[in-house]
Amino acid sequence: MLRSFAIRSGLGALGAVYVALGLVSARVAILGASRREQGIPAALRFLLSQPRGPWILGAVVVGLGAIAAVQLGESAFSRRGVAARLGLAASGIGYGILAWSAGRLLLHLNAGGADLQKAGVSWLLGQAWGPALLEVVGVAIAAGGLWEIFLGLRGRLPFRRDLLPRHLARFLSGSARFGLAARGLVLCAVGYFVVAAAEDLDATRVKTMGGTLRTLSKASFGPVFTGVVAVGLAAYGVYMWTLMLLKRKV
Repeated sequence: MLRSFAIRSGLGALGAVYVALGLVSARVAILGASRREQGIPAALRFLLSQPRGPWILGAVVVGLGAIAAVQLGESAFSRRGVAARLGLAASGIGYGILAWSAGRLLLHLNAGGADLQKAGVSWLLGQAWGPALLEVVGVAIAAGGLWEIFLGLRGRLPFRRDLLPRHLARFLSGSARFGLAARGLVLCAVGYFVVAAAEDLDATRVKTMGGTLRTLSKASFGPVFTGVVAVGLAAYGVYMWTLMLLKRKV
């Protein structure tokens, strides 16, 4: 029961982050790439700026921290295969980093995320094994993006459609598939930039989701494409909320 509550809380928190990310990304598409801060930091600040913002962001921190603890614990102690445990560990670390970022913002601490990222990647590229490891990470991120695109195209989603009116189930299914495809495209682009940074030995080529959207928005088709992706990211957030409420098994 406690495990189920932790996972569902984490899905709800992630949904809030992605809905906010979609909204701020849409604002970038409308107002221009240089208008505002982008990406996850902007999404977290957007949540904090809402009425009852500290409570909302606090709930996000708790939810993300809970699901991170569950996944890291299962990666260490479950009897699953090595690949599954590594996947749980990577996912748990990702949730933990996101919870940490939200917590620092909630406490009004300067995270310095961009500088830390650049310094960490620069150090990694300075090691003999660093570029190869960074390429593996980039390929893994892109592979995760392709997998989410595949899931979106396949359309077999793990939530209880039978508990919903048919028209609502159809809408949520279509929205979820679109959200998975949009997030998958962004992850593919993020993975590409990571691999490019490894090949060029240039830490500045590594881009977060926000940096990736900023780069895409500068292309000739950028505003329209960024707007479509923004809607997709918000749809992915709604999908997380759907899983929180209706996921078959957690």
